[in-house]
Order: sequence, then C-alpha cells, then structure tokens
Amino acid sequence: MAIISKSRILFICFITAALLGLASESGAETSARVIFIGDIMAHAEQIEAASADAAWDFKPQFRRVKPLFENALVVGNLETVFAGRERKFTGYPMFNTPDELAEALVDLGVNLVTLANNHIFDRKSSGAARTTEVLESYGIEWTGLGLGETGLDEPKIVEYAGLRWAFLNYTYGSNTPLKSSGDAVRLNVISEDAIKKGLAAARAASPDIIAACYHWGNEYQFVPTERQRKIASLSVSGGADLVIGTHPHVLQPAEIISSDKGYGLVAYSLGNFVSFQRTPPRERSVILAVDIVKPDGERAVISRVSVAPVRVSYRKLLGRRRLEVVYAGKGGRFNHAGLPVEELGNARQAGSAVLEFMGANAVPDEDGFYTLWSRDAPDTLPKGGRKTPQ
Repeated sequence: MAIISKSRILFICFITAALLGLASESGAETSARVIFIGDIMAHAEQIEAASADAAWDFKPQFRRVKPLFENALVVGNLETVFAGRERKFTGYPMFNTPDELAEALVDLGVNLVTLANNHIFDRKSSGAARTTEVLESYGIEWTGLGLGETGLDEPKIVEYAGLRWAFLNYTYGSNTPLKSSGDAVRLNVISEDAIKKGLAAARAASPDIIAACYHWGNEYQFVPTERQRKIASLSVSGGADLVIGTHPHVLQPAEIISSDKGYGLVAYSLGNFVSFQRTPPRERSVILAVDIVKPDGERAVISRVSVAPVRVSYRKLLGRRRLEVVYAGKGGRFNHAGLPVEELGNARQAGSAVLEFMGANAVPDEDGFYTLWSRDAPDTLPKGGRKTPQ
C-alpha cells in the first residue's frame, strides 16, 4: 500500500481549499432551459399522413424543428389519447391516436406532457389510463390527473440539469366528464381552492422552479379573459414562477407580472404546436424557451424568455399528405431542405406576424430564438395582443 507523506497531505488540502475558494469567489451558478409547446393534436389528416402499411411514423412531422429542442427540458400539452387500435383511431371531435405519436415525441425531445384538458376522456377513463401507461412505457412524464398513487392537485417533481422542477396542471373541464367521482381516473379542474392546494404541495417539495400549466380561456380569442388573468395572478402570488396556458388554439400574449417573491412569467396561450387546423392563425405557434439561472447559494430566477416561431406546413406529394412543423423565423439551425419556396414564404410571413404580435426582438440568436424578456433589460416585454397574428 502506498504511503502518502504528511507534507503531501497538507499540500493536497491546501490546493483543495484554494480551488473551493476560487469556485466560491467566481460566483458559480447552475443554468437550465425549459421549453414549452402548445397543443399537440392529431387530426385524422395527421394520422393519414403518418400511416404506412398499417404502421405509423409521426417523426417526419417534427424533423424540421428538432434542433430547436436540444439541451432543454421540454413540456407540451397532449390533446389526444392513446386508447389503442381496438378503440379505432380518429381525429376531431373524439381523438384517439396510434401509440407511435409518443415515440415521435420522445424523438423530438419531449420530457413531460400535461393531460388536464378537455379531450383526455375522449375514450373515457380507460382511455385516459392507457394513455398514461403508453407515456410511461416511452419514458415520458405526465401530470394533470389523479390516478393510482398520484392524487388530485399533486405536483409532478422532475429533476433536470441540477435543478428541481415542480409542475401543476389544471383544466376548465372536459368534453366527456366522468359520471362518477369514484372513477379510477380523476381530473384536475381549475378552482381557486384546488390551485392553492396544489401550489402549497409544490412549495412543500422545495423545488427551484414551479410551473403552473392551465387549459383555459376562450377558443380562437387572442385576448385572455379576466378569469385567466385572475388565476394567473393567484398562481404567481402563490409561488408559481411560470404560468403556461393552452386551449384557445391561437396565440395569446405573454407578460411578466410581479409578486412578493419577485416576478413570474405568464404565457396565456401558446396556440397549436401541431394540428390540421388550417385557417390562419391556427396553423402557427411559438416554441417558448425560458432560461433559468441559480447562483450558488441563492434562489433560481428567470434570466431570459425567448420564442421560436413555427408554422404547420401542409402539401401533397406524390398523392400523399405531407404535414410538417416548420421553423418560421430567419435564423437558427433549422432544416428547410426540400421545402418548396412557396411554403417557406408562407412560414416566414406567418413568423413575422407572430413575432410582431408577441413583441419579440427583431433579430434571433444563433439558435433561432427571439428574445421577449431579459433580466438584464427587465422592461423589454411589452403587453402583447395588440394585433391579430395573421
């Protein structure tokens, strides 16, 4: 056994202490990015576009925007169910989608989906339960339901990039309500009492960041309702750092609102990330990126909010439907190879309208994201919604 001299031990201790001191003096901090996308829908035309010889592949629908999702915790609203082939695959108004969509979401980089929405019971409680099983089999986390050991109003805790994240999810209701409160699957429904209970549970878990995700508002309206604003304010004052909305199928503005703990980001609606709703502006959306920093020994804070505009492109190629989410900005590492000039033009026209509506910076960063707000320039995020994003 090697023998280490006393002087060598003292030297090692001295160097270790010096390095620790340098780390402390340098103000080391933890940084991470979370990305939110809007409604992940699956209309009949999307299923048809993904079909091939009784199998399905949805990955081509997302291949052009994959670079935008790198190095981030990715969260989306799953507005369909995985109830199985025997329940028949259908689009609107009663969704049921092949399990392969979950595979495509994993390939895209999605880590967590919210399930508290008006379509989660399109194949009743058994379809909702199977949906959670499929998601878990692909390694995708979920929140928004009470099921098994998961209780109502219970936050989903996720460890990512050295930070602890708590996610809550509520909906205004369901198109197909459960008939009995004794059903195995229970739905997180928006109420002030439920939100306060959920936020209290989230705070008790000692997370670095709390995100409250709501399925709310009026469809196809670009301005949030007073109810949305009230719930957003309640959430931020109750400890939520991020309030993210879905359901209207169009964009609504984002804003920074203050609270006793500082401030919180509210994005009232992210619109449709993917769907076959073709009427502008329902075929356009943003990928919302929130950068978080946690200085050593301090609490985590939002450092930057940015967006990447996207549009769902649709055309027919050799008699088959071709449906793809396309980056609609002018920068970044995106894939436009083979995209017709007309489709690229449509995307960029839509992207310009979206960026103007959201109040984004005119120039994107090297990854294709446009800044909405930065803690270095805290007054930069305007009140959005002045114009329709058409």
